[in-house]
This record gives sequence, C-alpha cells and structure tokens, in this order.
Amino acid sequence: MRYALVRRDRPGREEQRAKLQPVHVAYQEPFLKLMVYGGGLVKEGIDISGDVDIRDITGNVIVLEADRETVEDFHRNDPYTLEDMFEFAIIEPVWQQVPDPGAD
Repeated sequence: MRYALVRRDRPGREEQRAKLQPVHVAYQEPFLKLMVYGGGLVKEGIDISGDVDIRDITGNVIVLEADRETVEDFHRNDPYTLEDMFEFAIIEPVWQQVPDPGAD
C-alpha cells in the first residue's frame, strides 16, 4: 500500500530545520527504497526551478510504499518529529491514478 505523509512546519522554525536537515537526510537513507516520492513544501512565490534554500521550506510530503505501521514509525522517529518541528502531520493511503503506473 502507498501512504502519503504530509507535514507542515510550525511557524518560525526555519533555523531549526536548517540545523536538523543533515541528520534528517541521514535518517532517511534506509527508507529510500520505500520512497515513491518526496519533496519540500515551499513558501508561496519561491522559484523552484533550481535549488531551494532550506529556510524557504515549510514542510514536506513523502509517499512511501509500505504498511501503515512502517510509515508511522518513520514519522515518529524522524529527527524533525523528535524535535517537535511539525504543526501537523497526516498519513493517508493514496491511489496513483496519473500517470498510469501500468503504462509503458
């Protein structure tokens, strides 16, 4: 099953996000094989055609191919979660419709 994990940062946490980012990225390494998609939510009006400044990220969305317990554990033990970065987090099953995953 695929699950979307959507998390919004608490306001004013830009410096905390920047400080924790290397630990967060290292934490994700063992989960990369489960990740279908991952990316940052960004402030309105930010140019996303190249690199984005970590301080312009306001949260993230990650889609994982895993059971719900694994996704919950991934979220619960993420360094960002442990440091109370998020205003909210939701975990929902997702169905990929476009592009058709079976199309060649």
